[in-house]
Amino acid sequence: MGMIFGLQFIGILFALVMIYFTFLYYKREQYDKRGFIVWLIIWVGFMIMVTIPQTIYGVMEALQIKRTVDFFVIGGFLIFSVILFRMYIITKQTQKKVEDLVRDVAIKGVKIGKKTNK
Repeated sequence: MGMIFGLQFIGILFALVMIYFTFLYYKREQYDKRGFIVWLIIWVGFMIMVTIPQTIYGVMEALQIKRTVDFFVIGGFLIFSVILFRMYIITKQTQKKVEDLVRDVAIKGVKIGKKTNK
């Protein structure tokens, strides 16, 4: 029982630190309100699952997952995959915007160069 309480304490401490960082970055305007709420829900949900692991036993049973650690690993992998996919999409969108901007600047530079050469 002592080991479980120690792990729960570490999990709660981790969630609280991450909630603090989430709030800090929101105040620094690194997140919009939507991002702040999503991350807040993730960290509060994590804290609830660590504090009261019985809350996820029904889901684990339905998915035929026997160990709580397996559930957290699978859930973490799924969340990581969604975040990675989202980051990929954002990177591609940013790359396209940079390419468009560079193209526009280059075209304007050529037009300005033609005007000054006359």
